[in-house]
Amino acid sequence: MRAKPITITLGDKEWSIRPLTLGQVEDIEPILMAGGSTMPLSIAIVKIALGRDYPEDSEKIRDFEATTDQVAAAMGAVLRLGGFLENKTPGEAEPPAGAAE
Repeated sequence: MRAKPITITLGDKEWSIRPLTLGQVEDIEPILMAGGSTMPLSIAIVKIALGRDYPEDSEKIRDFEATTDQVAAAMGAVLRLGGFLENKTPGEAEPPAGAAE
């Protein structure tokens, strides 16, 4: 079944993100494999997701006012959309921000 678009929010901005392209998945994979600090990793992943439809916002992502919880939620949503994380079953609790899934 084809994934449906998702909506991510940072600060007071919202974007609809279509299912990821193979190129976007390919760009995300080495970021995940490299690991490192959570916030730069999260921002890089969200930047890739925004890049196709919102290139201007993607380039200035670091200027948006957002909480760490919003960034973590956006990254998790993108990773689920790309198949890197399992989709949650209905009623399953959301893990705490920054928790490994």
